[in-house]
Amino acid sequence: MTEGMAGSADSGPLQARICSRDVLAGIMFLGLGLAGLWLNEYRIGLAARMGPGYMPMLVFGALAFMGGLVLLKGLVQPGPPVERMAIVATIWILAALLAFALTIERLGLVVATIVLVGVASLAGNVGQPLRVLALAVGMAAFSVAIFVWGLGVTMKVWPWTF
Repeated sequence: MTEGMAGSADSGPLQARICSRDVLAGIMFLGLGLAGLWLNEYRIGLAARMGPGYMPMLVFGALAFMGGLVLLKGLVQPGPPVERMAIVATIWILAALLAFALTIERLGLVVATIVLVGVASLAGNVGQPLRVLALAVGMAAFSVAIFVWGLGVTMKVWPWTF
């Protein structure tokens, strides 16, 4: 049986409302979106001539907007309480993100994406290395197709390129 943060009988309705999944997720997404907008130091440019900061501005703005919507929904209609956090899985996910951040500039997008998926797979009970490898290769190909070919983002794709 899992214990929720707001599921106890002595917690009031306000505490239950604040500790619901939707409210906490909304706060997290709203905070990340606003922080991203605030920390974006790249030139934004115009819609017709986008600068390097235009796409991050759109993504962080959309994240903040959706976080605000989720927060409002959670305040109006409380969802289920937050369950106990899976610490080990969270550490593996954070390690995967850190590995991606540390490898993308030196090893390129393809290798960094494969490392990301490989490390993140340790968070769950996937247990099938070929399945993880297929997912990693598919995610790397999808990332190259979207960012390099589709959006024309100039980045290192392989370790031996520029």
